[in-house]
Amino acid sequence: MPLSTTLGNSSTRGFGGLRTFGPTTLTVDYLVIAGGGGGGFNLGGGGGAGGYRYFTSQSLTPQNYIVTVGAGGTGGPGNNITGADGSDSVFNSDTSGGGGGGGSGSGPTGSTLNGRAGRATNGNGGGGNGDRGGTGGAGNGSGYAGGNGAGQSAPYYGSGGGGGSSGDGTNGSAIGGGNGGAGTSNSITGSSVTYAGGGGGTSYAGGPVGSGGSGGGGAGSLTAGNAGTENSGGGGGAGGRASEIGRIGGAGGSGVVILRYAGSRVASGGNTIVTSGGYTVHTFTSSGTFNTTPSYVAKATGGTVTTDGTYWYHTFTGSGTFTPTQNLTADYLVVAGGGGGSDRFGGGGGAGGLRSTVTATGGGGSLESALSLTSGTSYTVTVGAGGAGGAQDAGGPGTAGTTDGTDGNNSVFSSITATGGGGGGAGDARAGRNGGSGGGCAGRFSSSGGARTSSPVQGNNGGDASGAVYRGAGGGGAGAAGQTAEAGGNGGNGVQITAFATPTSTGADSGYYAGGGGGGGSQDQSNLPGSGGLGGGGSGEKSTSPTSSAVAGTANTGGGGGGGAHAGTSNGKQGGSGIVIIRYTV
Repeated sequence: MPLSTTLGNSSTRGFGGLRTFGPTTLTVDYLVIAGGGGGGFNLGGGGGAGGYRYFTSQSLTPQNYIVTVGAGGTGGPGNNITGADGSDSVFNSDTSGGGGGGGSGSGPTGSTLNGRAGRATNGNGGGGNGDRGGTGGAGNGSGYAGGNGAGQSAPYYGSGGGGGSSGDGTNGSAIGGGNGGAGTSNSITGSSVTYAGGGGGTSYAGGPVGSGGSGGGGAGSLTAGNAGTENSGGGGGAGGRASEIGRIGGAGGSGVVILRYAGSRVASGGNTIVTSGGYTVHTFTSSGTFNTTPSYVAKATGGTVTTDGTYWYHTFTGSGTFTPTQNLTADYLVVAGGGGGSDRFGGGGGAGGLRSTVTATGGGGSLESALSLTSGTSYTVTVGAGGAGGAQDAGGPGTAGTTDGTDGNNSVFSSITATGGGGGGAGDARAGRNGGSGGGCAGRFSSSGGARTSSPVQGNNGGDASGAVYRGAGGGGAGAAGQTAEAGGNGGNGVQITAFATPTSTGADSGYYAGGGGGGGSQDQSNLPGSGGLGGGGSGEKSTSPTSSAVAGTANTGGGGGGGAHAGTSNGKQGGSGIVIIRYTV
């Protein structure tokens, strides 16, 4: 195991409170790639790749480590302005230097024709300008140099390629631009990936351009240079000269920092955290922190586990088991599956019931109470599926071939049950079905929307119809009732809970859950379908030109499905599946 622990000077405070142990070390491999340099302007040189450094079997003590991911340099924007250097990437006081920018036209003399040197400690140099014969920038430390420009070597006056992490950029020549230097492959993620290739040079008058080095280097261009690949550290490709007008260089690719250690997860931080080949891999595509203190180890198993440094989040998009490894007090969001929309002026499906301890619960009810959970107990988590849409009608008012949307399925965590959304009413006069939020009723004749679950309240009623219009009513949402058919048939909006949505990248419409489905329209342009409510509600079908099908509720939001139209071609649509999110303090 990578975690070596001596239990001394330990302290504990509360269930799920602060826990520290010392001394503790974590053995880590890490890769540090800096940002690539920008390509030069007007027969400019290719940008140098960001520095490449790989460290193995490094011992990290318990603390919060700052991770800096360097940005790529901007391409040269005009004559006598080189491409900008890439920025350094840093982890654990180990720095990879940014790549040097490519030299730019037009001179006839001056340092801006030359590629810039790579930054300390190992940045790679940018290529030199073509027609003025700029010199390639030097590599810093173990970095490689950019290629030289051809100077007055007709017909193509090629510029130099940027240096890569495994080789110099090639010189430009009379027959074309130089290629970017090759990058270096690494398998820290579990598969071989090449990083830090130099940017390609360019040429004049339609001549051959230099290719970007393997590892994300941008190719040179006769027009604007191509950018280096993001999070590869590749140098930007050189900008050319088209119709005697200079063109800008491509931006360098941003860097990346990747760390891995053997076994299961014992640290936090990174844009992604995955398990591969017996290792846990933390990838930083932007700057952040890597925390190795034991208090940042998750205190339970189950679902997709993430942290924002304040809370641990366990996200269940399908059924599973949540098992604490110590006693916990946990917040939760439990959303049931949305109801299906129906057909023939079909009502929109009601959203799945929503119960939450944070921000808002469905239907404007009181916030739920946090749960006290026992170490070692396995709590079953059930994520409800969305209800099926109602089948296309067989024709005629109230015919047996017209079926309501199906109710969504319940979601459950411990003692908390959220009720599935009610299906939309079908045909010409059927009521919406009851549920967590009620389904909208069918249009044309007077009818009622489905009622919301009343104990506990977790949603809103579906919309009604008075018989005045040929349109289904909207399904209820967690935040608002479905609109009546006469008012437009829109699904009720859900509730916005960014405290759960943002750290878990879930929800819809900027963090909403449980929006109602929109009612279906008719062949009459004045009876357009309803839109889905915020939080994954699907829109109703439009059967007039230009037609549009009903839309299903968004998966893992509990949104209701959209209703089908009279004389339409699609059935009512399925409700969105639910979701369960559990959080507790770090």
